[in-house]
Amino acid sequence: MKTLFANADVGRKNILFGIALFLILGVVVGMPLTIDLFGGSLLSSDQYQTWKVIHGYGVFLAFINYFLGLALDRLEMPRQHKEIVSWSFLLAGVMGGVVRMGLVLMSSLSVFGRSVSLAETAFFVLGMIALVRGQIKEKTNPSLERTSQSHYSRAR
Repeated sequence: MKTLFANADVGRKNILFGIALFLILGVVVGMPLTIDLFGGSLLSSDQYQTWKVIHGYGVFLAFINYFLGLALDRLEMPRQHKEIVSWSFLLAGVMGGVVRMGLVLMSSLSVFGRSVSLAETAFFVLGMIALVRGQIKEKTNPSLERTSQSHYSRAR
């Protein structure tokens, strides 16, 4: 278990969420799709197409959160920005994966789907802005420049 979270502090929740989302939306939701593949069908044609999209999108969100969690603590940026990025992508995964699947199961995707998509997009945009801004801020940090210059002069 230690190797799974190696060097992951802020991104640990994204790694766990990515694994859980993959198991739920990748494996559990994928089962009815596999049964349909072998000739039996639990779903109508429209349900099959909807589940297929939700399944694929859920796996996509799981991978985004998992790999973001692995990489986030290795980026040079302020911890506050890392936390914003981490929570934003986690909430986007919750909205796009868990809430959307819940709406499909309750047959209310058409009613609330736009709101969920809007919230998910807002969380992704917030996370990307924080990610880019944090990297830019860290690159222009004068203390970082002094440290690298003194390290360079010692190396000579």
